[in-house]
Amino acid sequence: MAETAYHRRFARFLALATLAGAIALPLIALAIWIFWDSLAPAASANLGHGFDLSELGPGARLAGLAVSLAGALLWSYGLLALRHTFLEAARGRPLSREAVRGFRRFAWIALAMVFVGALQRTLYILIYSISNPGMDGQLSIQFGTPELGALFIGLLFVFVAHVFAAGQRAADENERFL
Repeated sequence: MAETAYHRRFARFLALATLAGAIALPLIALAIWIFWDSLAPAASANLGHGFDLSELGPGARLAGLAVSLAGALLWSYGLLALRHTFLEAARGRPLSREAVRGFRRFAWIALAMVFVGALQRTLYILIYSISNPGMDGQLSIQFGTPELGALFIGLLFVFVAHVFAAGQRAADENERFL
């Protein structure tokens, strides 16, 4: 079938794209902190505070790198799990146990990243404010519209993972029956 061949090619492309993303995320996190002086303003623009990021010392930069890298590595793990789903689809097994397991793992990580992202933002503000003279450290916890949207998407992924698992069980049952 031409449609099946198309879907398999598309799945191979998505497997490659998720692999590229899984590799790029930690590299980007590292690059931001290695080339801090030129990338800091862009990397911290969404925090909504007027920090002088040139004052960040080595300890604060290392702490920021650890916060960034933790989130990037978790997302990379989720993308690699999703990659298994795409690889199975490319092999013509979109409802295999491995495909379902990969998507389920990705879905739970996507949901967890909503809270990890809020924690990361809080830690960045704390690190930046402690490093700024006269700010004495600020604790700013935000959970607003963007986080609610991400929470909805994460919950949607978890729901789809459950539907995906039900489809896999039905496919297994049909195979045993035949």
